[in-house]
Amino acid sequence: MIAQTNWVLLVVVTMVAACSGGGGEAGVATPPRDPEQLFFAPELEIDLSEFERTSSGLYIQDVTVGEGPLTRRTSRVWIEYVGWLPDGTVFDGNLGGEPYAFRLGGNEVIRGWNEGIVGMRRGGVRRLVVRPALAYGSSRRGDIPPGSTLVFYLELIDVD
Repeated sequence: MIAQTNWVLLVVVTMVAACSGGGGEAGVATPPRDPEQLFFAPELEIDLSEFERTSSGLYIQDVTVGEGPLTRRTSRVWIEYVGWLPDGTVFDGNLGGEPYAFRLGGNEVIRGWNEGIVGMRRGGVRRLVVRPALAYGSSRRGDIPPGSTLVFYLELIDVD
């Protein structure tokens, strides 16, 4: 009887472990990977029907179309930005500070930025909703939990 009880317990523990999905931190539920299944904080004013969805699943919305030079896949850009989690928590930003400079197309920024900034013009403002696969995936990055969709407000200060 004890052997049968241990066997049943082993089966139950194995099933629970298999159903937990793994890949995240122990005891932490991973959010949906599809931004359309998320609730966004009202202050973010995210209505995905107003965004363009690319083939990679990146959501792009032009708030202001700039009038300067157009960014290309290898342009050097200077950006001011704010980044939020869907619940409205700010995790990074530099608005009003020193612009963040980098070259598009390399490994300097997340894939969502490399894709989402191409085609902007100097003075342009965009909002991006970046699914986890185009951001940090299932890895934790500072205050950003694993599996997080990210929301960005980006202003293109300059392009070279």
